[in-house]
Amino acid sequence: MRAGEARRLPGRGEAAALLALLLLALAVYFAAERFAPAGEAVLVGLNGETVFSARLDALDGPRVVEVGGVRIEVSGAGARFLESDCPDRLCVQAGLLTRAGESAVCLPNRVSVRIVGGGEAFDAVTG
Repeated sequence: MRAGEARRLPGRGEAAALLALLLLALAVYFAAERFAPAGEAVLVGLNGETVFSARLDALDGPRVVEVGGVRIEVSGAGARFLESDCPDRLCVQAGLLTRAGESAVCLPNRVSVRIVGGGEAFDAVTG
């Protein structure tokens, strides 16, 4: 834009197209989250190696796994970080993971929790 030129505001058509695009993006985001397959198993990793795995439907109650300075609760409903000794505790704030493909990571402790299933392969399951 050159000095002295008037600034053109978007017209109604352009604003409506932008709003429609935004609404479409939100609809796709929420639909993908809602229709994601339920998780079948949980994998807990430390330094990139799987240290615990279990089928969610095989758990008869909540189980607490302690690894690398964190406590993780695994149950038939899913998995979540309970406690961590890291400074920001973002892993704990991730909440309950229930759908295939969801994951949470505690970077300072190098611990990961991943929900798999719904067509996604996993290596081993221990109880």
